[in-house]
Amino acid sequence: MMKQTRLTQRIFLLATILASLFTLFFGIYEYRREHAFRVDILHSQLQLNNYRYEEGHGDPGIRVTVIDTLGNVLSDTEEDDVRQMSNHLQREEIQEALHNGSGYAIKRATSLTATDRGDNSRYFYSATRFGSRIVRSSVPYSAELTSSLEHDYTFLYYTVSILALIATAMYLRRRYEHSEQEKQRIKRQLTENAAHELKTPAATIEGYLETLVTHPAMPEPKRQEFLQRCHVQSRRMSQLLADMNTLSRLDEAQELPTSNTTNTSLDLVGILRQIEDETEQQFREQHMRLQINVPASLPMQGDPSLLYSLVRNIFGNALAYATGATYFRVQAQVAGDRYRLTFADNGQGVPLEHLPHIFERFYRIDKGRSRRLGGTGLGLAIVKNIALQYGGSAVAQQTPGGGLTVKIELAARNS
Repeated sequence: MMKQTRLTQRIFLLATILASLFTLFFGIYEYRREHAFRVDILHSQLQLNNYRYEEGHGDPGIRVTVIDTLGNVLSDTEEDDVRQMSNHLQREEIQEALHNGSGYAIKRATSLTATDRGDNSRYFYSATRFGSRIVRSSVPYSAELTSSLEHDYTFLYYTVSILALIATAMYLRRRYEHSEQEKQRIKRQLTENAAHELKTPAATIEGYLETLVTHPAMPEPKRQEFLQRCHVQSRRMSQLLADMNTLSRLDEAQELPTSNTTNTSLDLVGILRQIEDETEQQFREQHMRLQINVPASLPMQGDPSLLYSLVRNIFGNALAYATGATYFRVQAQVAGDRYRLTFADNGQGVPLEHLPHIFERFYRIDKGRSRRLGGTGLGLAIVKNIALQYGGSAVAQQTPGGGLTVKIELAARNS
């Protein structure tokens, strides 16, 4: 599977490189072709002016120079004394006109008049041979002409756009592949950890049942004890599977679309009060005061089962691990379109080195104690994933004076 994935990646990379090179070379080709096309148009226009001048009605706005086949200047529309003008025989456009009948060149002006004017502009020269003489039209490479000869950058933009699209596609594909690989890694890790966690209760149940089967005459009190232990372990397995199912749902959902997740109007305070009623006796048995200080209502859109699971897991974590605590306090604040929930106890707390990890899957500070209490190691991982699904966050810190404080932030998602 891994080899096939790498082969696919290499093929995609090679195809991307070839497509990029093709697009680049095609763009360069079109860029040059467009330049040649525009130069040819201007050359044709000036050639037409040469013919008109020869017939006696050339454009007065275009400079025209008449040269014999030896390169001597016979006349110039802008030079009064052509005797001072240099021989033009070696000029590129003149040589082409002598050999091919016409020619053009782009170069800087070198005439005396141009020098006197301080004109160092570039000129476009187009020459045509008429028997024993050559007529040459020239226009300055001015802003107007520059605009006329300006390259059409459409193909350049096209090339850059295609290359940008290819680069974006490649980047997104790499992101997608990395994301998929990360998902697969998380799923493998979850499966491996789950198998490890299920092994202990499964082995325990198997051991008790095997003892019951091989000892049919076992005293009834002992039999009931073994069956009760099997029941406890089976409940632990059921809870672990339920937690894994919840995490799988959260992993597969990038957001909470109504098509995939129940999205109904609810009151978060109602969920808090429901869990308060369910756990009040348990907190009382552990000599912990349950203090709920929240607004009268916290309306939002969401999945009641997920939000119930978020709050219930935090309450359950406090009941299981807040050793020595005398209170468990719940507070809620509204900050714009966000709800900030704080759950704090004054128990033994969590050492600083463990705080960054307590939301990780199957992370336990005291593994033996957690298993004895029936914990799956997934409760706080579920809490964080649900908070993320609701555009929020989950952080843990030490309570001043001792204990653990969990802070949850949720987007209200009001309708």
